[in-house]
Amino acid sequence: MTHRAKVLLAAALGLGGVAYLVFRVGASREWQQFHWAEFWESFLRLRLSYLLVAAALIFSSYLFRSLRWREFLRPMKPAGLRNLLVGTLVGFTAVALLGRPGEVVRPWLIARKEGLAVSSQLAAWTLERVFDSLTVAGILGLALLFFPAPAGINESHEQLLEHFRRAGIVLLAGAVALGIAVSQFRRRQRLILAALHWLSRPLPEKARAFLARITENFASGLTGIENIRSLLRCAGFSWLVWLSVVAAYWSVLQALGEPVSRLGLSAVVLVMIATIVGSAAQLPAVGGGPQVATAFTLAQLFGVPLEMASSAALLLWALSFMMVLIPGLPLMAHEGLNWQRLRRVAKEGL
Repeated sequence: MTHRAKVLLAAALGLGGVAYLVFRVGASREWQQFHWAEFWESFLRLRLSYLLVAAALIFSSYLFRSLRWREFLRPMKPAGLRNLLVGTLVGFTAVALLGRPGEVVRPWLIARKEGLAVSSQLAAWTLERVFDSLTVAGILGLALLFFPAPAGINESHEQLLEHFRRAGIVLLAGAVALGIAVSQFRRRQRLILAALHWLSRPLPEKARAFLARITENFASGLTGIENIRSLLRCAGFSWLVWLSVVAAYWSVLQALGEPVSRLGLSAVVLVMIATIVGSAAQLPAVGGGPQVATAFTLAQLFGVPLEMASSAALLLWALSFMMVLIPGLPLMAHEGLNWQRLRRVAKEGL
């Protein structure tokens, strides 16, 4: 299968998922009784102070990402925080404009600005994904375990939330176990890579090559973790990144007022997870997946009126994915990245 065919297949599957959620929401009684006046009024009642706090928290998450990336680069060279922050903002701008193919822009730009090999920054990007996954799993597990469900939850979904809470134990234990595995991988890279190579022998050649590339990138990224202190600093910055995002989501819900402002921490984290999952099916510069998944979660799981759930979904999407365009577009122009070059970098990774 060609690269173009794979991209088209992934896009078709993503759009199919969005279409299914749209159908589920559209077929519901709440959507058929949707009041556009209430939808627009929810924006007029917004508390600006909470939105400003949310914006500051999201931008602080980009700063913490840059600080974590600097930790990854420490054994290679003392990287400049400004270069890393510019690379982070431009990289997320590329994702907003191009979708997931734009992910490669950030490691490419950081490599160019710091005079490093692109492969080394792709390794750092792979390591970042691992830290993000572990941290989100840990936050979700803690939130489901130790924070009560909101009082206004849809009664028909109380049992579902109880299953989520039990899953929190698994997620938290899994995050701890994977964290230990990462530290052991760092100490026994050669042995583990050799074992993975031997175990992958029955797989098709392309699958073996893909697995080898991922594990080698991950192993290369781990060279940026010199010792346990470095590992703890990377983990600390990861928690700061995602706690900032959780706090930003909470601030947006507070800005909208009741009933979403009554949702507790466990609900806020579940809404964030819905947005993340929905982002796998987002269209460049338009979204789609994040808004539908967020509105669906708020309305169906927590019983929020669809009008307010829709406004919250739109605000959270703009905050999470599009607000970075404000500093990102001028920085992109300053770096000499026009639309054509941005697309070429995203396509080729060069």
